[in-house]
Amino acid sequence: MIPPPKWLDPERPYLLGISGGRDSIALHHWLVENGFKKIIYCHLNHELRKDESNDDERFLRKLLGVDLMVGRVNVTELAESKSLSIETAARDARHRFFEECASQTGINHILLAHHADDQAETILFNLLRGAAGLKGMKAKQELGALTFLRPFLEIRREAIDRYIVSLDHSFRNDSSNLEPFATRNRLRNEVIPLLSEIMKRDITSNILRASHHHRELEDAADIYLSDIELLDPQGRIHLPTLRSLPQALQKRSIHQFLSSHQIPNLTSAHVDQALTIANPDASPSMNLPGGQRLRRKEARLFISL
Repeated sequence: MIPPPKWLDPERPYLLGISGGRDSIALHHWLVENGFKKIIYCHLNHELRKDESNDDERFLRKLLGVDLMVGRVNVTELAESKSLSIETAARDARHRFFEECASQTGINHILLAHHADDQAETILFNLLRGAAGLKGMKAKQELGALTFLRPFLEIRREAIDRYIVSLDHSFRNDSSNLEPFATRNRLRNEVIPLLSEIMKRDITSNILRASHHHRELEDAADIYLSDIELLDPQGRIHLPTLRSLPQALQKRSIHQFLSSHQIPNLTSAHVDQALTIANPDASPSMNLPGGQRLRRKEARLFISL
């Protein structure tokens, strides 16, 4: 397995989101092996699998003892009450739980066990739903007051398998990962294996490579845009400056602007619509995910409720 990246400090305290599954248990042992001693573990019982979910919690309590913080949310009821998918409801519940753990401990850096195969699934999912570009997860991601850290993000699942087998430590298998109700499950268990069979090659590596090239282009665009004074002193987009840019950089600028305001679930359609309202002859506002609005006034674009 890889050594810890430079942005991880064994002397610093961290929270670790742990399910009891292979990946998060591997991350736990890897951290211990590398001298991380200030880890507090955060486990959210989603109550999706009845006795199995409770067994996961008992397994972790036995393994980790007092260093384990546990939350409980009935994700099925949450999804129904808010008209969300199970996946979205579970993700939102985890984020709120991590915020609670951070508030109680004063630790806002959270380790997660996402790996390279998870990254490929995310990239493909975002591509198919129309999100901007070949976007995946970041190894370091700031989201509100939290910072998520993914030290395994470039490690393939098979390497984690070999590592956990070499340790001869037990972990929990999540049977819901095999059920076809979740889009990510179908991508993992059906779509990617089928595409690999059709192409007669490991498409995960190709997806990751394409995303890497996409990031390089974005980095080059960001370097160029860093020399452009696009925002006015109030933090609003100055439309004459925006319109002076090539359209691809206009879209990149708008995406960065919306992302900086933590607008969730952005897609290329949102960016395209935002570019449209930058036109003085178009409607002066649009709805954004999360209940906010993007508005145009006096040659400026800004976000309001």
